[in-house]
Amino acid sequence: MSNQESSSYSDENVPLLNNTKRPETLKDLNGHWKPLLASFFLVIVSGLNDGCLGTIIPRMKLYYDISNETISILFLCTACGFFISAAFNGYVVHNIGQLKTLYLGATTVLIAYTIISQGFPFIVVACTMPFVGAGIALLNAAVNVFVANVPLATIMLNVLHALYGVGAFISPRVSAYLLVHNYSWMGMYKFLIGVAILNLVAITPDHSELTKLAIFNRVTLLGAAYILIYAGVEVTMGGWGLTWLTEGRHGEAEPMLQVVSGYWGGLAFGRILLGYLCNKFGDKLMITVYTAMIIAGLSIMRLSTDLVLDSIAFITVGALLGPMFPTTISLASKVLPRNFHATSIGFMSAFGAGGAALFPFITGQVAGRFGILIMPTACIVMAVTMMILWAFIPSDKPMFGACR
Repeated sequence: MSNQESSSYSDENVPLLNNTKRPETLKDLNGHWKPLLASFFLVIVSGLNDGCLGTIIPRMKLYYDISNETISILFLCTACGFFISAAFNGYVVHNIGQLKTLYLGATTVLIAYTIISQGFPFIVVACTMPFVGAGIALLNAAVNVFVANVPLATIMLNVLHALYGVGAFISPRVSAYLLVHNYSWMGMYKFLIGVAILNLVAITPDHSELTKLAIFNRVTLLGAAYILIYAGVEVTMGGWGLTWLTEGRHGEAEPMLQVVSGYWGGLAFGRILLGYLCNKFGDKLMITVYTAMIIAGLSIMRLSTDLVLDSIAFITVGALLGPMFPTTISLASKVLPRNFHATSIGFMSAFGAGGAALFPFITGQVAGRFGILIMPTACIVMAVTMMILWAFIPSDKPMFGACR
């Protein structure tokens, strides 16, 4: 092996935090912009998907004449797809390549949306949801791995996940338009079919031991557990928020859809502004502060009966949740060896995204027994668990170190 090959091999096995290089600038992104823009669009699609189901739950319940407990099965079915994708993502990428994995994910999502949009019996919709989850998880994993390895990765990851919030912000507005114009809930999935087609257009053209080492790495497991719970809070709030605001706090559907849209908009805003503060004052410290503030906001929602105050707290929690996912991925990309990135970050993204479906399902089951007002309490429990897990996540700088 030549010295150059030896150096390259060594770099692959060294975490980025151990590499000392000159500060990166926007010029370093030359040559990366085309796939970056495609990645940005892909994550908007993911946001549209995650923001969709919660906004059409009331109409789906009427259409199928089912309860909150039954409709929440859709979240569980989606979670199954996420977890299956998490288990096989590294294997799929290493065997068919990143590009074909993107095509597989995008095609799976398009076919699933087409089936769901036909208004087939509930059992058919439920059986199709795992394919939605698996397809979205494959897309999420691929774009997170790519963006985590470009120059200015922390900033680009925050932009990436802010755009996820933009997608989720748009979903309630589309749903509100359909509601005002008396369209069925199926119209939402017909809209998503068009987006999924654009998604396909935007995509341009033995590892088993390595996969095992990457998945069972302490940072991978901690990151996956943290993102699992985080995504649970994020999508439980976004998915059941409209039901909580209308059934629990007796708000009118149309203005409450705007509040839900504001929640997702706050998420996007938080990923830019609060992500910047993480970069300035330290990820470890700021995420700890944000989590404490989230618990406080959820407590207000739990105790207050004032609809305006509850709406403000709801949107604020969305903003505070914003930087958590991209910050965790960014830290993992710095701590883990480069040759772990495809499997580890893909595993965290896909497995973690399962929380976006699993915990809304659990919340729906609990709400079916105790009422939808239980939602903030369920999210408080998840947020406290996040705080505990975050204590074990590696830090990019001393907890109370000087500002960069």
